[in-house]
Order: sequence, then C-alpha cells, then structure tokens
Amino acid sequence: MRAIAASPARPRARPSAASVVKHRSSGIVRAGKSTRGLFDDVLDMLEGGKKLRRWYGSDSSVGARGSRANDDADDAADDPSVDDAAPEDEDEDVELDVPRTAILVTNATGTLGESVCARLILAKANVVAEVGERERASAEGRFGPYARLASDAWSVGARLNGVRAVVACGALERGFVDACVRRKVKHIVLVSSAKSASNGLFASAEEKARWDRGREAECAASGLAVTVIRPTRVKEAPGGSKEIVFAQGDTASGEITVEDLAETCARALTKPPRAGTALTFEVSNGSEARSERDDWNALFNSLKA
Repeated sequence: MRAIAASPARPRARPSAASVVKHRSSGIVRAGKSTRGLFDDVLDMLEGGKKLRRWYGSDSSVGARGSRANDDADDAADDPSVDDAAPEDEDEDVELDVPRTAILVTNATGTLGESVCARLILAKANVVAEVGERERASAEGRFGPYARLASDAWSVGARLNGVRAVVACGALERGFVDACVRRKVKHIVLVSSAKSASNGLFASAEEKARWDRGREAECAASGLAVTVIRPTRVKEAPGGSKEIVFAQGDTASGEITVEDLAETCARALTKPPRAGTALTFEVSNGSEARSERDDWNALFNSLKA
C-alpha cells in the first residue's frame, strides 16, 4: 500500500447530469424521479474491482489495465525513487508537494461512507477512503483498485496529502479540522445529525458520531468552505425512487435513503460555498416519485449560506 500522496491522480469525468422538478413552499425545494441508474445496480452488491470493471468494461479509464491510472501506478512501481512505504512510514506528518485533486471520505467502511465512495468512484473521482487499520484488508477487496486507502492509524496530515475536499461521514478526531486548514483543503462536506431525532439503541457508531453538536461549530470556525448536510432519519434502502427535498431552517421531517444521501454529498462537492462561509441545509425524501431528470443546480441555487 502506497502513501496517499505518492499515488498519481486518476482522470476525472463529470457525473452524468440528471434533472429536477422543483416546487417551493415553506423554504422547501423538491427534486423529482430519475430512472434507476448504474449506481443503484452496483451498490446493490458492492464487490470492488471485478464488479466495477464489469460495468465499466475492460477498456475503462477507471482501474482497468491499460488505463492512465493503472499505467501511472505501474510506472511508479518500477521507479526505484518511489518507496513502497509500510504503514508506519506513511504515518509521517510531512506535507508533500503533490497536486491536491483527491476527495477524502472519512469512515469509508460505514454504511454512508461506503455509499459515498461508490458514488464518487462511478463519477471517476480521485477517491481516498479512510478506513480502520484492522479493516484495510477487507476494504481492499471492497473497493478494488478504484480508491486509495488511508488508514486511520496514520497521522491526519498524512491522510490529507493531495486532498482538496473532505466528506466527513463520522466522528471528527481531535486536530482533524486544524490539519485540513494546514494542508490547504478547500472544502469540507459535513454530514450532521446534531438536530435530528436519534435512532436510540439501534443507531450505529457512525450515526452516533453525527449527533455531536461540536462538529458543526468546529468546521464553521475553520475559515474553510463548509457544507453542512443535515439528513432526516437515514433509512438503509435503495434510493432513486422518491423525490429529494432540500430545506433550511430545521423544517424538514421524514426520512431519506442512504443512497440518496450519498448522492447529495457527492453533488455538494460540486457546489462549495465561499471560503469562510458555511452552507447548511436539511435533506429528505418527499412523497412524490422522482422525475426522469434531476436539476441539482436548481436545488443548490435555492439555498442561502
């Protein structure tokens, strides 16, 4: 496993545009139904490399042999100047002079984190998946060659080398936000349940971490561009069937599927607020079916930082 900074960036392609039928009432904007897409099928049984390669095809630019990403990785492997560092070497908190193109997803083996990674992989983003040290082996099988892994046993600075944006799905460890500032991260997308009803004894560790009210304040005080997404109750079910509703002012209610929440996180990365400001909104599934096309621009343009 190479240190995050040593791995070259993969070529990126914009996610397919989908459109939105919107209404405005009581500060709520709705997005309507799209047909079931490739992401939904892949996420049903996320199996990593083989599954994704089957969908993309053997000549895909994502992780397939002959792609730019893999060719560059092979060249680096043959280069004696590139050290195949062990985890303890990767832990060094040294800022490397590398392009900041990657998106770090924290708690990438959690339900939401895994879904966000899958969405970004399908968008051909340069993904860094933060995983527990004990989960690295299973994560390698889960994500295959389509995401670089960063162990949470490494220093925060080492995990952030080459990272331009972060999707924070779980707990924020001490010093994480300060390290984002130090490493010149441009945008943090924070999933927060600080003002949502809890799921009580059935909540996962990932969900419990999102109840921490201090996470929002810490990110807002960082001076970075911050997007705070407050989902209603998160439901582990296939997404894509119900409209997506944005609201502000703690007016949202109901629930949202984890897949639709993951898609919202991925879309939020393309709409960062100005540096030093925080854009906060609630997201839920509405009662109507999603329309054939989604206009995410309309949803995000309706929000006020």
